[in-house]
Amino acid sequence: MVKTALLPPLRCPACGRIDIPVLGPGTQTHAARALYSNPGCRRFLKWLGRAEMAHEKETGMGGIAHCPLVGIVGKPGVEVRYATTGTPCASLTVVVSEQGSDGKMHDLYVPVEVWGRKAEQASELEPGQWVLFEGKLARRKKAEQWETVVSGFDLMPLLQPQSTLTGSPN
Repeated sequence: MVKTALLPPLRCPACGRIDIPVLGPGTQTHAARALYSNPGCRRFLKWLGRAEMAHEKETGMGGIAHCPLVGIVGKPGVEVRYATTGTPCASLTVVVSEQGSDGKMHDLYVPVEVWGRKAEQASELEPGQWVLFEGKLARRKKAEQWETVVSGFDLMPLLQPQSTLTGSPN
């Protein structure tokens, strides 16, 4: 059975096709061989060692967990605690409001953790204040259950948007 390799698309010097190589059977010293995927060509590309194959099995397909949020600080406000290493951690809820397909506004309450110097600055934020937060999705244990939070190092207060008048006063 031939499977697709986790190698970048390459151009076959014989047929000119650009495609992702496939893996073929290896030898006693090599785990597999990379071949051009054109069934009519199947030209040899390179030998893959056992270390490269082990890395392929471990990594699989990657993902992106980056999560920027713009919203307001929730009613409970900000709680700052310190890890056993002494690193400050601020916990708060960011409320993100979006208009749904039904035309109504819907609030999404996102638990957020801010670590480091910004955590101590976050303690000065008031409930209802606009913030920009950048972090990544993470899991933490709360009591007996696990919850998904957005954890990061960057939290910035924003000025509340205000309507402005434009045009001539006449």
